[in-house]
Amino acid sequence: MEPLIVIFGSTGTGKSDLAVELASRFNGEIINADAMQMYRGLPIITNKLSIEDQRGIPHHLLGNIGLDEDPWSVVHFKREASKIISEIRNRGKLPIVVGGTTYYLDGLLFEDRLVTTHASTEGSITSREELLARYPILSAPADVMLAKLREIDPVMADRWHPNDVRKISNSLEIYYTTGRRASDIYAEQRKQKESKSAAQESDVTKAPRHVLLFWLYAERDPLNLRLDSRVDKMVQNGLVREVAEVYDWYQSRLSSGETPDRSRGIVQSIGFWQFEPYLRAARNSPASPELAKLKQDAIENTKTATRRYAKYQVRWITMKTLASLQAESLLDRLYLLDSTDNQGWHDAVAAKGVELTARFLAGEPIPPPASTSETAQTVLASCVERSNRQVTPCNKTCTTCEKTFLTEELWQKHITSKVHAKAVRLRTRSSVVPFKQQKTAIVVADSIALEKSFPEEAREAGILCTKDTANPP
Repeated sequence: MEPLIVIFGSTGTGKSDLAVELASRFNGEIINADAMQMYRGLPIITNKLSIEDQRGIPHHLLGNIGLDEDPWSVVHFKREASKIISEIRNRGKLPIVVGGTTYYLDGLLFEDRLVTTHASTEGSITSREELLARYPILSAPADVMLAKLREIDPVMADRWHPNDVRKISNSLEIYYTTGRRASDIYAEQRKQKESKSAAQESDVTKAPRHVLLFWLYAERDPLNLRLDSRVDKMVQNGLVREVAEVYDWYQSRLSSGETPDRSRGIVQSIGFWQFEPYLRAARNSPASPELAKLKQDAIENTKTATRRYAKYQVRWITMKTLASLQAESLLDRLYLLDSTDNQGWHDAVAAKGVELTARFLAGEPIPPPASTSETAQTVLASCVERSNRQVTPCNKTCTTCEKTFLTEELWQKHITSKVHAKAVRLRTRSSVVPFKQQKTAIVVADSIALEKSFPEEAREAGILCTKDTANPP
């Protein structure tokens, strides 16, 4: 057996700490799978483990690229991580992959997920800079790129949210680097996967059994409190200083005539966008009395963005990773470790992780994943059921709320929500003109309809309805 340990989960659950614990006990080396932690420096804004906390364990792909580089593509990560895994095994050690960039992990674990052909019909493209130079539209605003994608690949255009710059850009890049539509490539991969699955139905031993996966999970409310506290600690330890470093680097690129892509790279780290208004004001008006408020707003916005990111990570795991594990018959290798209670983290996470890893490496039977805790039983069952739900694709925009939805289920949930109903009431109220200010007479039937539907708004507007349609008030 060539074992592989994979640790993932939302931010703030202790993934890196568990990786170090396992590596120290089982002669392991760690491979980082967090896109932002690949950047050199900036240990606070990217939440890197300190040198002391790494406890002498070798860490790979940690702080290995410069601020001016784009994050690695999934293809690039898979290639380099696979090479490092092989090297670690050749040294007789245990490779442990850990990180929160879950699409990196999905690309590493599951075949038939990546577009690996990079031979353009117009010649080989060897770098992203060359790609951008040849196809400037890849640096255009989202609406411009989406319009182009609708021309060449309408199937993919309907799949993405209009504001999802990364996914829209990636679909265009696939077309420009392969000469083929992404939708056609993915359709081929699905057929190949279905054929492969059918061939394996009679022999489940062909599925890869060398991997053990740990999902570090925490209930939302306790985790949110922990994340808020972590942001406060980051501010105390110098978060603003590091964000200012990124801000100055970004401004220097603007001064040199460049137009950096704000949808990629280190500027996507949580903190940069949130502190940008404060830093801009601090540079331009250092004596401004508004600075304290701007700084506090930036801290609160950073907390909000961190909580939102944690929610997004769980959603990705639920909807994508679990579905893929189920398709590969690997759900019995996925162990949810409950890190909700920070005080009991060692017993609930570290100790259980060590015990399961020891059995796995020794080739001993390991217990069913749902048996590790009540949380594991409840969450895994719920998530598997959720990932199996069938959705109806659509692309509908609510003009009242200015939101776009990509499934019929989400659309129906929105238009029946209290938030949408409130937005409709507010828009209706703002469109009502007081009766005395109207230049044209109000049709009484319309007034009656308004009073019936929105009586409070009608009274505020001074509309007094009457049944005498011949003599309107």
